[in-house]
Amino acid sequence: MAGIAPGVFLGGLLGLVYGALAHILWGRHWLHLPLFLIGGAAGCLVVWGTGLQLLKQFPAPGGLAIPEATVVAWLLLAGIATIRRV
Repeated sequence: MAGIAPGVFLGGLLGLVYGALAHILWGRHWLHLPLFLIGGAAGCLVVWGTGLQLLKQFPAPGGLAIPEATVVAWLLLAGIATIRRV
């Protein structure tokens, strides 16, 4: 049985943490929690899927560039928070 790639696992886990933190900061109702969790995980997994790595001096465990994944995930989460308020 083949497992999932380490970058996917790390990206999903990191994205869920970012989504939970964004919900604490910007969420107003528990029904918005899935939006933030999915948005955070999607932001990190997009970076892993595209192989984006702008800062070559930092390590990329499992092929996931952590600084780039963090920036993309938080931008996506800020967009979700903005759209949700409108």
